[in-house]
Amino acid sequence: MSKDLVYDNVVKKFRGKGNQEITALAGVSFEIRSGELFCLLGPSGCGKTTLMRCTAGLETLTSGRILYGGTNFNEIPPHRRNIGMVFQKFALFPHMTVFENVAYGLRIRKLEEAEIRRRVTEAMELVGLPDILKRDQGPTALSGGQQQRVAIARALVYEPEILLLDEPLANLDAKLRRHMRTEIRRIQKQANVTAIYVTHDQEEAMAIADRLAVMNKGKVEQIGSPDEVYRRPKTPFV
Repeated sequence: MSKDLVYDNVVKKFRGKGNQEITALAGVSFEIRSGELFCLLGPSGCGKTTLMRCTAGLETLTSGRILYGGTNFNEIPPHRRNIGMVFQKFALFPHMTVFENVAYGLRIRKLEEAEIRRRVTEAMELVGLPDILKRDQGPTALSGGQQQRVAIARALVYEPEILLLDEPLANLDAKLRRHMRTEIRRIQKQANVTAIYVTHDQEEAMAIADRLAVMNKGKVEQIGSPDEVYRRPKTPFV
């Protein structure tokens, strides 16, 4: 059964300085199809990261619903949503080996050692780094691109149904960013996981997304394929 991710009139408000109410998400409604690589594109402060954090359960909705396969995410705690996350700064543990970094989520889930080793090996093969495991080294010895792949392997190793990527290439140089966005799309399609990719980089979103949502001031201005959004913008902002 296909599991689509549906945002139904999602509103998120924060309290700012002087108890002033700030609306980060103003009635966002759209659908992400199962297995899709979907980009949230927009400038800083547009609400894209807030929407991703609401999806993960790191923020509580003010109103509205997030539905996954018909199940209301609002009623499911974050650790039971089966979501993998890749952060902008990788968030790898420097005191652990690469193997232990990738295995961390599996150890928390108390899997058998043989199963942990199998899954870590498969995840590292998926991201193209099987030889790294033989070196028994920490992540600080790796290049930026290799660290990013390890972070993706760690997010995929426990077979999440949804993968969230928050500006994952922001800390890489331009040439490596172009290479890694191709790799991320390959990995996502091979893993057959629904992915939400947050970025402010227009070229990046156009190159990687199946579809994208252009966001501005807490609202979605337009949704479509990269070609549709580029050739037929619906608003001056887009």
